[in-house]
Amino acid sequence: MRRAKSLKSPLSRASAIAALVLTLGIASTSAASSVGAGHRRVTGPAKAASHRAAAPSLIGGDSKTDCVYSANRIDVLHRFEQMVSKNIDCALVFNNASPNWAGWDDPWFLREQGSPASNWLAWATAPGTDRQLVITQGMFPSDVNGTNWLQAGAGGAYDRYARTLARKLVAAGLGNSVIRLGHEANDSGSPWFVGTTPESWRLWDQYWRQTVVAMRSVPGAHFLFDWCINAYWEPIALADWYPGNSFVNIIGVDAYDSGVPVGADRWSKIYTQPDGIDDVLRFAAAHGKPVSFPEWGLWTSGSAGGFGGGGDPAYIDGMAGVVKSNAVAYQSYFDSLASATLLADSPPSLAAYRESFGGGEQ
Repeated sequence: MRRAKSLKSPLSRASAIAALVLTLGIASTSAASSVGAGHRRVTGPAKAASHRAAAPSLIGGDSKTDCVYSANRIDVLHRFEQMVSKNIDCALVFNNASPNWAGWDDPWFLREQGSPASNWLAWATAPGTDRQLVITQGMFPSDVNGTNWLQAGAGGAYDRYARTLARKLVAAGLGNSVIRLGHEANDSGSPWFVGTTPESWRLWDQYWRQTVVAMRSVPGAHFLFDWCINAYWEPIALADWYPGNSFVNIIGVDAYDSGVPVGADRWSKIYTQPDGIDDVLRFAAAHGKPVSFPEWGLWTSGSAGGFGGGGDPAYIDGMAGVVKSNAVAYQSYFDSLASATLLADSPPSLAAYRESFGGGEQ
């Protein structure tokens, strides 16, 4: 399956929707930094007195936590809760488009305190709640684009920024967050694309490890690191660029109902394609890691030459079966753009979602 190249803000992505008819898949889902069973209690070094204590993590092992990406907006999350008849205590946010290191290591959601619609810090740390953030964190800001970032990152040149990011998250009470670091790096349109050679894979892995070690070194850090691929885009063998068990907590895959010709067996194709859901499940099980689905959703059949599924309850049922039958840390529906509209406007699809992930059918 081929998808449109990664776009880094809802505005730019919306303006590019018309171009999707020329591709075989959906726009790679990245949002702007400006504009997830049993709970696992985190343990570790005592936090400094100035740090706000983080709540126990909702996510861990086979917790099957229900999350949502709500276009980086809390009011959209509340509308999603009403639609699916369930309170959602886990939200995915993006900090993947900051222009410089100052925005990379001091994420916008730590500073957006003026608007209730974007004050994720207040939402995540509200007294009496048990909430979780999944933070999609780019490997570097946009002003590093075009530089020799692989060599620099692998050599530890950016470690200080990772430590600063970790300190600020811990101080804010977000030391239990999931860090989806350098997501979809097998997308050749991504700034942090893993590349096509064994040498670039080696350097990329080392850069990932440097970042993880730096963030974990901060007192009070209990982050879970999610190594997340884009299903089938540049189907590089997973073992060729996996950073290693010691540096990965969760293995994720973004998988949308797209890239399958009309009339084909949609779910079977999506499930079995190279670097698709089945490949990731097998790889994660072999490494003793739970799986995540940080981005998944429906996609319009009117785009990409009709290769989206439109309203498709069978796809939702397929995802539900995978979550039920496997060790899944969390799943996060992408409630934005076409995947939001299709869920809301397709009663059979919404009923399927409510039955498996929401508060039941209405």
